[in-house]
Amino acid sequence: MTNREPILSPASVGPAANLRDVARAAGVSTASASRALAPDGAVSAELRVRVRAAAERLRYVPNLAARTLAARRSGLLGIVVETLADPIIASVVIACERQLGDAGYGVMIASMHGLLGESRRAVQTLLARGAQALVFVESGDAAELARLMAGSGVPWVSLEEPSATTGSGALTIGRRSGAALAARYLLALGHRRFGVIAQPDRGIADAVRQVLDGTHGSLLAAEVLAGGEDLDVAQAAVRRLLDQVRPPTALICSSDAQALAATRECAVRGIAVPEDISVIGFGDAEFSRRARPALSTVRVAAAELGARAADSLLANVERRAPPQVGAGLRLIARESTGPAPR
Repeated sequence: MTNREPILSPASVGPAANLRDVARAAGVSTASASRALAPDGAVSAELRVRVRAAAERLRYVPNLAARTLAARRSGLLGIVVETLADPIIASVVIACERQLGDAGYGVMIASMHGLLGESRRAVQTLLARGAQALVFVESGDAAELARLMAGSGVPWVSLEEPSATTGSGALTIGRRSGAALAARYLLALGHRRFGVIAQPDRGIADAVRQVLDGTHGSLLAAEVLAGGEDLDVAQAAVRRLLDQVRPPTALICSSDAQALAATRECAVRGIAVPEDISVIGFGDAEFSRRARPALSTVRVAAAELGARAADSLLANVERRAPPQVGAGLRLIARESTGPAPR
């Protein structure tokens, strides 16, 4: 006979604790308890800790619908993403959602499923459901998002590459800077013929051209993809680059998934990596070090970036000074890059 935990029926659990119970246990008024449990309630740190500890002991679950009616605030924040198929974006969103949840907010996520131009629909959907603020994670052109949000009265934070309209202060995953870092590294290895695989085009090819300007290197071709992280699309783009009379000896990809597709196409054709062509990705996804050859890449602190995006959004919502933003990039050299072939 095995020992089992008793099964509790709804009747044996007892009535759920309410806000009055929490206030009584913490020794405060119900109004103070309500402010302490609200994400942006104006109470002392000591009182907040005391009330939340009482709520946890009593297993109090707040009635968000009632709070929304009382405060005329939903307590909900929205995240708009192009796709969650990219491991970097997924890591950023997970960290962002966790940080916002820890601050007491509910989070809604709208994915554009890799379909460009869906930003307006995603924004309208989240706002219609009561989102108090939005964070955009690579979900459209920064200038377009600024126009879309103008006049909405809703705070927002964007992880898009900065444009002339948005300026240089925008929070960004850093694909453009990562491509420039990769180009400088490959130049130092002696490469002079470069190809770029980018999805979508956020100035990545331009960043590589700027690095090569004034050197003996040249960007032979840039394939800008509109198919999200579709590896068949990426591999077909690599195929076109390799079909050139003088194909590139170095290939810069805007994601590790694209770099993996590139090494696959090279293997199919009998092109040795890195002896015949060097391939570098972006993001340092978990699979990149397990691939064969292991992928060289540019590492971005995705979890840190997601937390900073959440902090920036909360600063906007709670009307306080925003934190310093940005996440460092680091080049990780592995087996897929080497000296240029002679």
